[in-house]
Amino acid sequence: MHTTRPRTVTAEQERARRLRTRHPGWEPHRLREARQALGWSRPTLARKIRAISSSDVAFTPPIANEQTIMRHERGWAYPSEDWQAAYTHAMGTGRVDLGFCTRETHGTPAITHRALPSGPPATDDGWVRKLWAAQGLADAWEEVTTIDRREFTALTGLTLLDAAREWLVADPARIAAALSGRRADGAVIADLTTTMDALRRLDDKLGGKAVNGMIVEQLRLVVRVLRNASYTQPEGQALYGIAAELARMAGWTAQDSGDHATAQRLYLTGLRAAHEADNPGIAANILRCMAAQACDLHDAPTAVELLRSARAGARGRLTRTENAIIAGQLAVAHGHTGNRDATQAAADEAHDHIRQAQPDEAPPYVYWASAHTIAYYTGTAMISAGNPDAAVSYLQPATDEIADDMPRDLVFFRSKLAVAHARAGASETALDLAHQTIEDAAPFASARSRDYIAEACRAIRATGHPGADDLAEHARTIVGPTDL
Repeated sequence: MHTTRPRTVTAEQERARRLRTRHPGWEPHRLREARQALGWSRPTLARKIRAISSSDVAFTPPIANEQTIMRHERGWAYPSEDWQAAYTHAMGTGRVDLGFCTRETHGTPAITHRALPSGPPATDDGWVRKLWAAQGLADAWEEVTTIDRREFTALTGLTLLDAAREWLVADPARIAAALSGRRADGAVIADLTTTMDALRRLDDKLGGKAVNGMIVEQLRLVVRVLRNASYTQPEGQALYGIAAELARMAGWTAQDSGDHATAQRLYLTGLRAAHEADNPGIAANILRCMAAQACDLHDAPTAVELLRSARAGARGRLTRTENAIIAGQLAVAHGHTGNRDATQAAADEAHDHIRQAQPDEAPPYVYWASAHTIAYYTGTAMISAGNPDAAVSYLQPATDEIADDMPRDLVFFRSKLAVAHARAGASETALDLAHQTIEDAAPFASARSRDYIAEACRAIRATGHPGADDLAEHARTIVGPTDL
């Protein structure tokens, strides 16, 4: 007895070494950690797997026992596809979370919570640490996709028709099959991607408050597909990427609605999902949105660190367009800190990247970015850095060139242009621009638009222009009460 066991354990360890070589990226300990995070024993997990009905899933549930689970957790045996599907089904989490496939490719480090700065003021450090635990993402999905239906905004008939028309691009039968445990294949992923693209365009036209509920509902749907469907590793990464981008969109629309605390939770959950998808572009774009939020909350130093984290985590895997956006937002953040040299350097870098950008190489989530976007970033940065004349020179052409199908962005651009003119001494021009911007903002449910208009009103009032009171009343009448 005393001589057999050591030899047996040694043999098992050697077998585990060979298996790890054959299955790079497999992390057996994560299965154990996920089970323990649920407070389950191995017999409990075995019972839950045996309770799975084959009629409810697209795989053959194995006859689970404690001994086999132990071997999987120790790396002495590699779980078959049916075992992997059973684990994910019973534990309510993805294959990456359970260590069956890698989070990274090409040997490139992905962003983790250890690479992040503290974040905007409302961030709960304990919640963030929990998010990056084995079961953290599954728990976070439950939290961020829970909606109080009383918070939905009543939509106009035109809005409802637009939404219904866009929804026809998805095949409900394919989605329903995936939700019932069948394969989430390329066709399902294409349907989900097309719907996600449609929601982006609705946000551009209607504002965050009008579409946030629809985006969160779509995010809930994708999370259900991740939990219930079967899929290959590449398909799983694509699904996590869709979930990450939807979380970013939900965060952005929450921020645009003025709900910064909810936006932070959604951004951080999306960042975790982007890590599982091994998609540094989505992760970097989420960090850019978090940096923009930090600037809105008057925390420019955090914004700078978030953008540096975006670059560090991407490790050279961003396109020129993505790099231009990061650098442009960095110019804005440096402008808020008052560092003129750093502002100019970041702006120059952004313009250099966008000049060399190839539009066909840019990912779909940066469809809105072009030379006029970088000019807008630069102009905004120059306002904060105390150079309003330079700001006008960038913001005027950016405002002239913005597309007709981006009406909310036009409100942002004109608001900043009005501020720049006011601070440059052209108060009459600023007043005319501000009145026009208020009228343009009328159709939008956007707290950010309201804040930008308020900034323009305050800048014009600071010039002593006699029309400032009428402008403030116009703003209150059209966009609602705000700090004018």
